[in-house]
Amino acid sequence: MDKAKIVLNILRENLIYVLPILLVVFLFTNFVIPECNKGIETVKRFNTTKTQYAEVKQQYDMLKAQQDQQNRSKRVVKDGKIIYDAPDMKFSPDASFAPLFELVLTLAQQSGIRIRAIDYNYAPAEDMVFAAKIEGYNTCQLDMIIVGSYSEIQNFFKAVMKEQYVTNLAEVELTPWEKDKKVLIAKIKLRLYTRTIPE
Repeated sequence: MDKAKIVLNILRENLIYVLPILLVVFLFTNFVIPECNKGIETVKRFNTTKTQYAEVKQQYDMLKAQQDQQNRSKRVVKDGKIIYDAPDMKFSPDASFAPLFELVLTLAQQSGIRIRAIDYNYAPAEDMVFAAKIEGYNTCQLDMIIVGSYSEIQNFFKAVMKEQYVTNLAEVELTPWEKDKKVLIAKIKLRLYTRTIPE
């Protein structure tokens, strides 16, 4: 009995110290721990959202780059032709004409004409595009002497003008060949245009 009284007396005397501890334990278990758990969940959700945002932004950037590329390659002029777009050119702008040179030679071969001479002029002063000095737009004038029959030369001109890329027959001079009047010698100035994307 004495021991029980002693314990009760100790508890009464130390109640002032025990109550705050019990209050802190109660508050900690009922409020602090749940709030910490909510905070941890919020951080997890934030990290997940951040990762999803990064993935969506990466996809958006890729789609935007593709759209910009398509827009650059579809520079349509009034007659429905487009300027040959050479993105990612790591060489000089002059090198961007290589596919167009190959195209002209193919059209010449298909139409049956023979090319007697060809000269490449990358700075034709009389051309409006070259004179405008617009960054990224390039001009090349092919000064050509071609030989063929009337129909072969006509077919070549038609093929050039039907081609989707912008070409300009700037000048044509036709002369019949002295030895055979059915054969024509044509001096032509054919202008080609490309667009290279500046780095």
